[in-house]
Parts: sequence; C-alpha cells; structure tokens
Amino acid sequence: YHMSRGQRVLCLAYKDIGAKYKVSDLKKRGRSFLEKDMIFAGFAVFECPLKPDSYRIVNELKSSSHSAVMITGDAALTAAEVARQVGIIDTEPKTTYDLREMKRILPDGFEESAFAFVPIDALPGEYTPEECIAFVPGNIPVLRDLVDKSELSLCLSGDAITKVAIAAVKSSWDPKKTHHLPIDVTTVLRDPAARNVLKALVPLISVFARHSPRQKEAVIMALNDAGRTTLMCGDGTNDVGALRQAHVGISILNAPEIESKVRTAAEKYKKSKKKSLQELADAQQDLVQVALGDASMASPFTSRTMSIKCCKDILLRGRCTLVTMLQIYKILGVNCLVNALVLTNLHMHGVKQGDRQLTVMGLVVAALFLFVTKGKPLNSLASKRPPSSVLCVQALISIASQFLIHLVSILAVANMTLPYIDPDDPSMTPDGPFNPNTLNTACFLILMSATVNTFIVNYRGRPFMQTFKQNKLLLRTVQVSFAACFFCVLEIFEPLNRLMQFAPLPGGEFLVHIDEGGASVNRILAMLLSWVGFKASLIVLMVADSIVAFKTEKLIIKAFEG
Repeated sequence: YHMSRGQRVLCLAYKDIGAKYKVSDLKKRGRSFLEKDMIFAGFAVFECPLKPDSYRIVNELKSSSHSAVMITGDAALTAAEVARQVGIIDTEPKTTYDLREMKRILPDGFEESAFAFVPIDALPGEYTPEECIAFVPGNIPVLRDLVDKSELSLCLSGDAITKVAIAAVKSSWDPKKTHHLPIDVTTVLRDPAARNVLKALVPLISVFARHSPRQKEAVIMALNDAGRTTLMCGDGTNDVGALRQAHVGISILNAPEIESKVRTAAEKYKKSKKKSLQELADAQQDLVQVALGDASMASPFTSRTMSIKCCKDILLRGRCTLVTMLQIYKILGVNCLVNALVLTNLHMHGVKQGDRQLTVMGLVVAALFLFVTKGKPLNSLASKRPPSSVLCVQALISIASQFLIHLVSILAVANMTLPYIDPDDPSMTPDGPFNPNTLNTACFLILMSATVNTFIVNYRGRPFMQTFKQNKLLLRTVQVSFAACFFCVLEIFEPLNRLMQFAPLPGGEFLVHIDEGGASVNRILAMLLSWVGFKASLIVLMVADSIVAFKTEKLIIKAFEG
C-alpha cells in the first residue's frame, strides 16, 4: 500500500542476544547469526518529497526529443510511483509491468530460465498467463511499439537484470569448447553475450529498481551499446560507475538537511518576500560550503544544486554551442568558395583588391565571427534537434545553394562592369599592379555584401539560441557594414571612397560597346543599365543576392526540419 504511493518502507526487527557475547565474538559470527530468529517490531514508513521542479524539467526533456529513465536502489513499486509523479511514466499502475523470471521444466528434467513481464503489483502466483508478456526476440518490436505509444511502461529490477545476463551467458555456452561454465555475478553483466541481450532489453525500460552500482553501470553500457547518447545525473558514490560510462556525467549535491532548509526558506519567501529574503540567501550560501563527493570526481560536470535542472542547462548550452559551430563552418565554407571564385575566374579578368580593402574586410569578418559566438542559449528546450554534423545533407545543400546564388551575383556584376573598362589599361592584366577602377570597386562591393550576408543567412537563432535581433553586437556590425557598402555605391561620402581605394562609379556611356555577338547575359544587363543606371543596378543586385540567399536558406530548413 505505502510503496505503491511512492513511500519508502523499512521492516524493523530485533533479537535479544543477552550479555554473554562480546562485540568481537559477534563480528566473527557474522550477519547470518545475528539476522535469524528475529522478532518483528513493525514498519517504518518514510515520505521523501519531490523536488519542486522535477516534474517540469522531466516533461520539458521529454518534449524536446529526449527520453528520461530512472535508475534507483528503491523498490520497484516505490520507484514506479515516483517515476509516475515526475512524468517519466505516463501510464496507469495497471499498465506498468515488471520483468520476472519463470522456471520452465524441460523434457529431460532440467530447468530453463524464461522471462516475462507481469503486472508490477502482482505477487507470485497471482497472475495468469494471459496477463504476462514473454520477453522473447519476437515480442521486442511489439513491446517497443506499446512503450512508444505510452500504452505500457516497463520496470526492471537489479535481480532480474543479473538473471537475464546469466541466462544469456548460459545459452551461448558451447560445451565442446569449454567443459566448465564459470559465471561470476560481479562480471557477468560485462560478458559479450549478456551485453548483446541487454542492449535489446534496456531501451524498453523506464524504471530500473533495486539496482546496485555495478548494475547501474551495466544499464548505461547497454544504452550506449544500443546507439543511444546518454546523460547520467547522480549524487552519490553508488553512481560513480554509471557516471563514468555515460557520454555526459553530471554530479549534483546530496545534502538533505540543507535541501530541507532551502525548501523551507523558499516557501517563506513566497509568503513574505522582505522578511525571508536573507534567510533564503543564507540557505543558498550553505550549498556553496558543501564538500564535493566521489560523484563529482567521476563526472565532467558538477552542479552545486540539488535539482535536475542542470540536465536541461547542459542540453541548452550544448545545443547552442553545436548550432554556433555549424553556422561558423557553413559561413567558412561559403566564403572560401566565393574567395576561390575571385582568385580564379575573376582574377583572369584583372579583378584585384587593394591593401586597405583586404584589411577592412578582414577586420569586419573577424568582428562578425566574434559576435556570432556571443549568441546565448534560450531558457527553454526546442522540441526538435539541430543537425548533428556539418557534413549532413542539409548543410551541404545549404552551402552549395548559397555559393551558386553568390556566384551568379558576382559574375553578373563583373559582366555589367566590363563595358565601362578600358581594355588597354595595364592593371587589367592578371599580373598587373592594383589600380582602382570600376571593375575592382564593383566586385569588392558585391563581394563584401555577399560575405556579410552569409552571417545573416546562416545565423540560426530560434529555437536554439538568441535571435539575430537579440544579438545586438552582431546586428549593429551588420547594419554598419551594409550602410557603408551602400554609402560607397551612392558616393555619399567621398573621403570614405578614397580611403577604401574605390574608383568613381560610372553614370554615363559605355567605354566599350556590346556588339551583336555578345552574350545574352550582357544584353540583359545592358538593358538594366540603360533603365536605372549603374549605381542602382549594383544596389539591385546586392539586395537581390541577400534576399534570395536568405529565402533559400529558410526553404531548406523548412524542407528538412518542418
């Protein structure tokens, strides 16, 4: 009754041994002597209140494409009810099953171990075969489907996981190779045959009860073997092995007295904020003074709190870091391809960049890269996951599409500018000196615009990190960069153009007329130039390049992530 309500129950008993034994004699006799023929004294029932944010954190983890399980030393009924209260289990008690061993007599008289899931509150002999679900390879897909649909929740005790491992080792034993089958219960969980069975069983389970430290470690190993990425949160010495096996281990403090003090102070603070503020601050300060235990030595992360909120914080910052690195690699990929275009194709047309231009572009790009990394994670986990690799199909398509858009824009500007260039200019040869001219100036402006545009297009923002507008440093740098580009195109501030080694942009007749045999692209650009002029055409191409790249990236994200 009490265990099914999440309470811990201890059975109390005593034994009158009189005064004829010394302490040394009792130690020699051992527990087997002391713990027999005892007199029942009653039950002690303990209620451990849940941490106030556990339910919210667990549900937020589950809604963000993660699975949450409980590994505990408590009894199965207690563990299952607590798991239900915090949201790990979504089913009713009658659809919560526990794995148990069933002995089966073979025709030759030998016993064989078989396993089945039975109602968790059923005592031996109280359940019928119709209520059992056999744990056999053919039933694993059915069990997985029921668990995924939240129609069934499964529990596994430490005793059962060891028996499953022993049965797996026995079934793989070949008497022809080994006459004697040595089974060591301390290492059987690491046997290859046992691990092969456990990696199919463990991912189905939501609650692991009555688990020893070695069994907790085996659970994490089985999840790893099944291809899961594991995060383990523990607070004691018995969690050290599991924390080491997990891909991410987080140690939290275990200080019940201080936890009670903090909870009491928080409740008082809600009722009368002014009077209890100092008391709450003192309680929080006591947490800093708690000495770190063995779990913190085995974990890469240690949280000086007693809440599992640290798991959410790690995921928030991890996703933000992953997205930031992905967008940096994408920006580098697009910019490298664009620069390769400038150094190959356009260089043969005589396109060069001055020292000041290269210096300014380098400083702007360095500042943008710095400010991209200043994006902070959000306070809530997104329901979808970010791409896991820069080599995924989505990232490669994004890089290729952005490069093609910038390629068309830069080549269009170069072709649009050629009619205004004197072919006899010595600086137009690939090995000639840098000399400011219309071609160099226009190509640098579109290249600068495309480079800055890659930071806008590839900045991910929500739902994994701050939006572009919230990253003020990045926003202001982009605004200033685009404003400077447009100022230079329109020649609003002449000293800026001279500082940047720009040539005056044309506004009149072509120096070289396009003949009838010219390319169709050139004729289309000539029509655009005759309608709106060179400066307006350059601005149109810069704006179109930015808009098309931005919209294309959004379509790619929608196509792959929905």
